[in-house]
Amino acid sequence: MALQGPVFAPPHRDEFYSIVGERYAAARAEAAKIGEAKRITMRVEFFKPVHFNWTSYRLPTGDTLATLEDNCAFFPYGILNKDECFDYMKWWEGNKVVYIGDWFTLPVYSYEEKQGAYKGNLLGYEFRSGETFDFYVHCTTTPMPSDVNAWLLAFVVLPRTMAESKILK
Repeated sequence: MALQGPVFAPPHRDEFYSIVGERYAAARAEAAKIGEAKRITMRVEFFKPVHFNWTSYRLPTGDTLATLEDNCAFFPYGILNKDECFDYMKWWEGNKVVYIGDWFTLPVYSYEEKQGAYKGNLLGYEFRSGETFDFYVHCTTTPMPSDVNAWLLAFVVLPRTMAESKILK
């Protein structure tokens, strides 16, 4: 029997664009909610290194603990994996307080496009204003390198005045 569970939809399948569209709609709804409540103009951006104060489109291995600034949100939906040793990510709410789940990313490396949208329940991966979350990036190489040639596909919600800037406290 084959292992069952969440997997990633590649871009050559319509399902990929369905997932991206759903996540974008959720990010837009969050932007509208914050904008209306705080009376500020919001925007939705694709996740970039600057948002986490990083300098390149490479994921650091090990733990990344993040606490979002006020009026910001983070909606990961997939992975870009160009690294044959990047095999999984673990996700938690808080500083490893509530385990959310694993993303087994290695199969994405074999996709022609090297990217995929997560087919599991993404509602648990919506992080909002002031919330803390942690993710752990694992690599099969020993010792693990400091980063992997991979990137999170995600939408970032932030005030227009913070465009293309850090969203972490």
